[in-house]
Amino acid sequence: MSILKDAVKNVLLSRRKKEYDSRLKALSNSYDRFMKEQEEELKARFEGMEKSSLSRVILTMEDGMKNRKEDVVIYVSGTGILSSIAEEEICRAFEAEPEKVLLYADEDEVEATDKEWKEFIKEGIPVSRRKNPVLKPVFSRETLISVNYPGNIVAIRQNSAKEIVLREGESVYSFLLRNCMNFSKSDVIRLPLILFHKKEGEGGLRNEGNLSLKEKALKEAGFTMAFQTLEDAPGYYSEEDRNRKYPVYDLPSETGVSVIIPSKDNPDVLFRLLESLKKDPIRKQIIVVDNGSTDENKKKIEAALENDSFTYLYQPQEFNYSRMNNLGAGLAKEEILLLLNDDMEMVTADAVSRMAGQLLQNGVGAVGAKLLYPDGSVIQHIGITNAVDGPVHKFIGKDDAVITTGGRNRLVHDCLGVTGACLMIKKSDYEAAGGLNEELRVAYNDVDLCFKVYESGKNCVLRPDAIFRHYESLSRGADHLSAEKLDRLSKERALLYANHPQLYHEDPYEGAATAGGAELGFDYENRFVRKDPKEKAKEITEDYSSCQGGMVIHFDRLETEPILRIDGEEFIVFQGYRLIPGIDNMRYDFYLILKGQEKSYSLPMPGFLRNGLEGGFPDTPNIALSGFCNYVTKSEIAKGTYEIAVYAHDCMNRNPVYQTSNRSITI
Repeated sequence: MSILKDAVKNVLLSRRKKEYDSRLKALSNSYDRFMKEQEEELKARFEGMEKSSLSRVILTMEDGMKNRKEDVVIYVSGTGILSSIAEEEICRAFEAEPEKVLLYADEDEVEATDKEWKEFIKEGIPVSRRKNPVLKPVFSRETLISVNYPGNIVAIRQNSAKEIVLREGESVYSFLLRNCMNFSKSDVIRLPLILFHKKEGEGGLRNEGNLSLKEKALKEAGFTMAFQTLEDAPGYYSEEDRNRKYPVYDLPSETGVSVIIPSKDNPDVLFRLLESLKKDPIRKQIIVVDNGSTDENKKKIEAALENDSFTYLYQPQEFNYSRMNNLGAGLAKEEILLLLNDDMEMVTADAVSRMAGQLLQNGVGAVGAKLLYPDGSVIQHIGITNAVDGPVHKFIGKDDAVITTGGRNRLVHDCLGVTGACLMIKKSDYEAAGGLNEELRVAYNDVDLCFKVYESGKNCVLRPDAIFRHYESLSRGADHLSAEKLDRLSKERALLYANHPQLYHEDPYEGAATAGGAELGFDYENRFVRKDPKEKAKEITEDYSSCQGGMVIHFDRLETEPILRIDGEEFIVFQGYRLIPGIDNMRYDFYLILKGQEKSYSLPMPGFLRNGLEGGFPDTPNIALSGFCNYVTKSEIAKGTYEIAVYAHDCMNRNPVYQTSNRSITI
């Protein structure tokens, strides 16, 4: 009997694998078709138009920089070729913005054999199997110091008002580092078009390179820094990671930091934080703002004043995180402010000093740290990205022992926001921004402040070598636990975007596909994948909650109002990814579950292409199709509030999985 069962099992698995591979190929080709259509549309735009008058030349990066007479010098890597529209697009971009000096564009990969690659280069036209778009950020000086993110295509306008010096034979990366203090966002064009196609597996983003040459170029640019390894790193770091060097900036001897800590009824947690801060020798003024601890806890904190010198402001009031920090800032004596939650513990001995050195660099407006959950190596925060569902923590829940996509948990980088749980900013910039917005009592006040930093022309910087442990939400609880808190979050998010409408669904440091936007990630799927009329939400009576959990669910897009129209019908969209770690995901059929008090609904979740997950889940087979994109109309389901969950049925009739997302939607 067992032999027969094994035979049936093998047949089922073979059939599933064939179906999986067929869908994977079809969806991979959809990006290729989308890009070809886009290029044809761009070519058609040029027809009948006069060619740009700017002279141009194309040189390879491997040959180094050359002094040329042309207006525009386009440097490309020998690992790929330029798009057929690249030259004209680049020159027209410079022509439209004559004050710009530097340009870089997006790129992707071509999957090809050596023979196919030779034909690809000879023809100059992508033949097939293009994938993995790399969408680059706006000019990001700190990211550039960490990694050569402009990558395989960089163009320089030589005849410009800003004087730049090209050195014969110098590498493009060295040139960028040497001139990075001369460049600002107003000098650089990030052209949001795929203009370079590299061969798969070659020509990736260049990392640190030769460190001595990097230090020489940065010293010439005017930086005072040393590249240092990370002391007091958590034990899970590999030897390679422990030897990684980070730019540590010289601090003026008079540098001091005012640390503002809102706290209520958490004296033991507070004392742990204060003790950990003693490891950093930088001068610190500690300000504890208490909005109404009990008499017993208040006495504990006052007793601690006998041994530790800090300012204790006791002012009973309704919880308002913004107001508490603003009160603390009013007592600050130092020019640098560090907003710090009381449920934190500093791990890196000189974390505050490293953050302060970064903050004092030109163009930096705010600095954040890497936050880990209390036990182990799970990431809570390495920066905030502005996804289509609102601001979210990057790579939250991922293992910090594994290097994330783009190395964000290892490399100092610019980002749109950092969490107020550990946020450093100059007092003058804090006051210029009006402090934290007190209308945002609980959430998004830190994001609002970071948006203001970006709008002022400065960058937020994440220092992954400044590590804290975050015992999150000890005092007020997690935000997803009640309908009241979800409603408050929704209102505060709406206020955030009302104040910053130009940043709604936009993250200039990430690119559309990463942020979940329409430029590549969403639009090209919709162009080739239509809603199956049979895939209507089906009312169900089953209760799957007794099944095992353990699924990972992430939303890029979750909105209560219809945002997509197909054939005149309006749809609400659920988009993101779902997977079961450690198990072959090919075995499962996934279903989106809307669980209400009176009625519940199920909707099939056919897999969509989701690149980049393999690095975070190396022991989980077949997760390339873990993306989902589900549509429902308001007419399909009854009015009410629904908890969103995912149910996974094992085709082998074993191990069904049910996981709530801790998210809800009200119709």
